[in-house]
Amino acid sequence: MHGVTLAGLSGSDFVEQRARRLVDSSAAAGADWVSIAPGWYQATRSASRIRLDPVRTPPDEDIHNLIDRAHAAGLRVMLKPFVNSDDGVWRGEIRPADPGAWFADFTLMTRHYADLAERSGADLFSLGTDVGFAEATLATEWRSLIADVRRRFSGWLTYAASHAPTSGAGGYAAVPYWDDLDFIGVNAYFPLADRLISHAQLADAWNVWLEEIESWRAGRNLDQPVVFTELGYRSAATAATQPRAADPVKAHEVDPDLQANLYTAFFGLPYRRESLQGVFWWRWDPDTTNGQDSTFAPNGKPAEAVLRRAYTAATRRPFHPASRAAGSS
Repeated sequence: MHGVTLAGLSGSDFVEQRARRLVDSSAAAGADWVSIAPGWYQATRSASRIRLDPVRTPPDEDIHNLIDRAHAAGLRVMLKPFVNSDDGVWRGEIRPADPGAWFADFTLMTRHYADLAERSGADLFSLGTDVGFAEATLATEWRSLIADVRRRFSGWLTYAASHAPTSGAGGYAAVPYWDDLDFIGVNAYFPLADRLISHAQLADAWNVWLEEIESWRAGRNLDQPVVFTELGYRSAATAATQPRAADPVKAHEVDPDLQANLYTAFFGLPYRRESLQGVFWWRWDPDTTNGQDSTFAPNGKPAEAVLRRAYTAATRRPFHPASRAAGSS
């Protein structure tokens, strides 16, 4: 899966004209998959209620039309809803005061988007993103939710787990229900280096993490392919050591060349490991025009050219044959 992520961070992100730019630019870059990511929100880290936000959540009709447009362009689609906190805490740090009430709202959200994924013909559905506090403690509820989504959605299923535990919870290795899903999804913000090193050394650092995933997968007797449901780097000097960090950086720390080097390192041997069946880059934004900002978007920066070369190469990894007809474990 040669993917990019189309994030719905405002209610207008998937309107018709922007949807056209998102799809056309993704296809032109060589992507054959897109991840469409709409968000719901909660007030604080400890809040127990989740809500749709009409200002920040793209309307269902816009998501449906974006999926239609992507399919018309020959792209396959993962629908990947997420929950964010209004207080700016990263979603993996969410710790609701009432986990049961939170998960009840989360279940409603997940059912809503599973039904939308089915109506729209999405190819792959992610049941959540970085819900670290609940992965192990609510395992029974997760398995029930997965079974419910199977009845609603006829395509493939995954879940987007964090690359590592946060505050003692979460991480892909702690998820107990991978055997109920079709793909092992990892948001792969692995730290790589604490200093500037060569592409080969960066690739070696990647291979350490990939070997760890493969060893864990074998130890759990899992045969589901691994997909990096998110991977991205800011164009900032700290991108190799803190890939997931989203805080603004000082002007002198902006570093588009390091971002491109990190893309290049991944598209070497790590990208070609057989256990890895897809990657979705965070985040694709064709409206980004500032090649000297510190955002994750590769657009207009040297990293975009690296991605294009990898995704359009004659020797790129073969297309993954996922289809809605095979939505069972």
